Amino acid sequence: MNSNLAGDGAQQPTLEQLDKWCEQALSAPAAEVRSEAERRLRYYFPTFSETLAELEGSYGFSAGQERVMAVFPAIKGPADAARLMTWFLHQTSAVFSLTYTVRRLRTLVLNHLAVIPDDQKTDLRSSLFSAIREKFADKPAFLINDATRTLALVVMFAWFDMPEARSVIDSVIEDAAAAHQNELLGLQMMRAFVEEFNHELPPKYLAKQRRVVVTFRDKQLKAIYERALGAMRKAVAALGQGPDAAAATGHRLVLSQALLLQKECLSFDFIGLTPDESSDDAVAIQIPSPWKDLIQTDGFLDAFFDGYRRCDPPISSQFMEALVQVASIRRSFYMEAVRSQFVKRMSEGIAEILEGAVGLEDVDNYHHLCRLLARFRCIHTLVEIEEAPVYRRLLEAAAAFTMTGLTLWEWSPNSMAPLLTFWAKVAASHDPRDNANAAIAGDVIAQTLPRVAREYLRAMVLATSHAASGDSLADSPLEDTGALLENMGYVAAIARSSYEACSAVVLETLREMAGKYQETLRTGHGGAEAVVLLESQLAWPVYAAAQCIAARQPYRSQTEDDERDAELFATGLELDRLVQRRIQSNIGAAPSEALELAFLQMYVCFRASYVGEQGYRASSVYAKLSALVGLADSTSVLDLILQKVLFTFRSWAPPSPAIRQSLQLLHDMTAGYVSMRSIAHVDTLKLLLRNHGSDELQFLRSVDEYKQRALFYGSLARALFTSDAVQPARFAEFVQPWAATVDGLLAMSDAQLAQDAVRPRLIHILRDMRGFLAAVASKANYTRFFEWLYPGRIRLVQRAVQMAGDVRVQVAALKFLAELVYNRTQRMNFDVSSATGILIFREASQAIWEYGSAILRAGAAPVHDVYKERYKGVAVCFDILVRLVAGKYVAIGVMPLYGDVALERAYQIVLELLCQLSVDDVIAYPKLGKAAMAMLDVLLAKTNISLVPLTEPAYEQVMRLCVEAFDHAETAVSSSACSVIDGVLTAAIDGAEAGRAAELVGLVRRRSDVTQYLLQTILNIVLFEDRSNDWSFSRPLFCLMVLDREFALQHTTRIVQYQPAERRGDLVAALNELLSAADYELTTKNRDAFTTALAHYRKEVAVKNLVLMVPTTQTLGAPVDLLKAASGAAAAAEAAMAE
Repeated sequence: MNSNLAGDGAQQPTLEQLDKWCEQALSAPAAEVRSEAERRLRYYFPTFSETLAELEGSYGFSAGQERVMAVFPAIKGPADAARLMTWFLHQTSAVFSLTYTVRRLRTLVLNHLAVIPDDQKTDLRSSLFSAIREKFADKPAFLINDATRTLALVVMFAWFDMPEARSVIDSVIEDAAAAHQNELLGLQMMRAFVEEFNHELPPKYLAKQRRVVVTFRDKQLKAIYERALGAMRKAVAALGQGPDAAAATGHRLVLSQALLLQKECLSFDFIGLTPDESSDDAVAIQIPSPWKDLIQTDGFLDAFFDGYRRCDPPISSQFMEALVQVASIRRSFYMEAVRSQFVKRMSEGIAEILEGAVGLEDVDNYHHLCRLLARFRCIHTLVEIEEAPVYRRLLEAAAAFTMTGLTLWEWSPNSMAPLLTFWAKVAASHDPRDNANAAIAGDVIAQTLPRVAREYLRAMVLATSHAASGDSLADSPLEDTGALLENMGYVAAIARSSYEACSAVVLETLREMAGKYQETLRTGHGGAEAVVLLESQLAWPVYAAAQCIAARQPYRSQTEDDERDAELFATGLELDRLVQRRIQSNIGAAPSEALELAFLQMYVCFRASYVGEQGYRASSVYAKLSALVGLADSTSVLDLILQKVLFTFRSWAPPSPAIRQSLQLLHDMTAGYVSMRSIAHVDTLKLLLRNHGSDELQFLRSVDEYKQRALFYGSLARALFTSDAVQPARFAEFVQPWAATVDGLLAMSDAQLAQDAVRPRLIHILRDMRGFLAAVASKANYTRFFEWLYPGRIRLVQRAVQMAGDVRVQVAALKFLAELVYNRTQRMNFDVSSATGILIFREASQAIWEYGSAILRAGAAPVHDVYKERYKGVAVCFDILVRLVAGKYVAIGVMPLYGDVALERAYQIVLELLCQLSVDDVIAYPKLGKAAMAMLDVLLAKTNISLVPLTEPAYEQVMRLCVEAFDHAETAVSSSACSVIDGVLTAAIDGAEAGRAAELVGLVRRRSDVTQYLLQTILNIVLFEDRSNDWSFSRPLFCLMVLDREFALQHTTRIVQYQPAERRGDLVAALNELLSAADYELTTKNRDAFTTALAHYRKEVAVKNLVLMVPTTQTLGAPVDLLKAASGAAAAAEAAMAE
């Protein structure tokens, strides 16, 4: 090892040892081996960016134990670490070592380059650049990329302070113009530079990065793109000029890298924004105007088309992808005359490829050509060439290509969407009045659009046949409903632009296939397999009819178009009735799920277009429907839809998507005001309300489909309570099946309830009532349900909670109680004379006590799944308590005065459960941690903490849980943990000042170790980490500093001592301002002042790049009297205010 890096007595590893550790750290199968190798390498290659939590040791609540990372004695700071890493890069040749070291060096540069002296920055840049040139040319591409991106980071951070750093980019560009080997490496490096400058850094660096990127975009990026174009043209010209195979291979490598570099350049974020993805601008490249001299030149597109013809895949695919990007350049980039030439040449090039099928036997070439058609038409309207022969030539070639391409779904399924997009865009700008105008190819468009719709349906029907027979390697296109609806949306957009012709195609296809299906059912020819296949195929024209109806635009739709929609809907309806009769006839073949989903989609689309919540009425469609199928108005259509939903419930079993879609349709109908009023008195809905518990509804037989049951009963609740003045008799009729079930279960003994045949019934009724109750929004309706449930029938819930033999029953009962106590939409704001709130609290408290006691009795007994069998129910208990206290419908403060033990028992049992909770499980099970923190936030709030019997073990466990929750995946949970600490400490401080809450005050004073540990932990988070919820952390931090300001100053001073001398001055100034921002008295004014000061400190740290280094054994500096500095700053501020 380099002698000037060695320390006296330090153990110096050999290169072989370092190589071995790097390989182990990146590839060892055993986690212990990887961890040990990481620990050793961290000693020699520190980045000073490790968090304190990563350091070894478990410190508990012991105050004063510093977390200090051990490092190699020769490393006194980031500069030494960077020098050692670059030295190792020059010495080793192992790929694992180079990979590991480059990544460590990147982390070091990202966080601590600012403290490295300028001359050492220059050395670092030069050393890293030379290492890449000398050692990386023959290394894997990812390694060249990683190393160059690290070099780019060095250049970026020194961009304004050391302008000479930019010369590295010029050197790379020069290398790319040199000999072949340097050219290849130079192109790879330029690509990495562009990628790094376009990569978004962490938020604290964004402002500086954006300034650098703007300069880079305006100067260097254009030169890089020019170099890429030059390398491409030279390589294309060199292809085929000689028989040397090695040279040809080299030219192809250069060509590939040049095209990749162009792709990276044109993918650059030129405007610094993410455009709205819903618009065509999302695919437009906002290239700068100064680039016109590169792109608006004669022969610019010729090089790409020539390269595509002369190269084989995969390079030809890269050329086609480059053309896609060029076609995506914003339309306004070109002046009108230049744009006409560009559109004309692009159209000619595409037409030549289409006419000659050049390279289209390769699937990637084919796919990118489809993308090129879509992008080209999305960006350019082609009005510049409408009257030119090339426009007709392009459309005719594209039409022939589309007719062939639609039959190649199995070969390239992802190419279907861009093909249809092209014709949808052409159709959108086509006026049907121009159908006969051959001068602008109106006749071509008018002939092609219906053909596209017809061929698409034909191709999909054929693909379904192949998938059913097993002849296709691809899955059936019916299985991907999302892609199906997307493509059908394009077909519908095409159809709507020429609706007379296209709707006739869809209607003809639907009637033709429906007639064939009817004939097959009548004759039985082909057997059950033929019926199933035809039903699957029929899904396509039904989907097409549905999406055509959905694409209707009321302000553009004409009476004739509405009548065509009526014909499509009526034909689909007749087919649906035929299929229903087939299902009811019990023919051996199972019904087609795809066709059922298509029918449901048709009803959804018709309702959205003709029945929607805006109350729009299209008399023409109902007049036509009345004549065809007898549907005279929207109410009759809604009744028909309800009949379809009910039929689906009876015919399909979970987990069929048909059940889910039917339930969603029922939910949408009952959630909308207009549709709900329309169906309130429909006989089908009344039938459903009277028979909601029928065994004919197959999905209600399943125990595992809670969400479906909840959606179903939520819809029925809204239907039942359409008016708040619902008749008692109507409610009684609805709950009568439930009453019979509950009363029957209550009559059973505990042993009978625990039987396997009975438990599903118990789970069903609990889940059904929960789903129903979740949709009850008014106090009157809630009260009506509670009066039905209490006092007799709620005993079933208590008995279910006590069934320790089945966790599912217990959790179902607890979740029902969680919904029962939930003051949703203020539905539980009872009158002051009402005892309902207290009764509910007692029942919930009893359930929590029973379940919690059972969990505590079980102790640490091993279980198969600790979350499902233990923590899930505990989390629900926490939720119940949160809703009880936060609902504010019970005056819980008076309960102890009247000797009511419900509150005391609830608080006692949840605290005991908390004490049994493993701290590690708060992170391991996110739902548990979220529920625990939410419960503590409510339980220990300032208004409630006086009612909580907080013992010392419970206090310690609460604080441990809060510390663990700081690292929870959800920011809201860590904010709740901060709120808990803030509430407890605020109560203790206020109690000490007011002479009350003596027990809590004494507890906090006795456990000063807890206070100091919390103070140290939160200070470390605030100083070392960049969190999005600094406001939340500032509240408990201020309380802790009020309690022990001296320790806070000591800890902060110690941290400053470990920082580099270059940062210490700015850091002390920023911390002084933070520490002297407020008087250390717990007032709202002081709290807000401290929070504001912390936000200002964050801004100062970001502007000056004051990234704090983790304390190490080699970085302890001279003492800093931060206390004196802070006091002096405070005194100066007071004097200034006095003046």
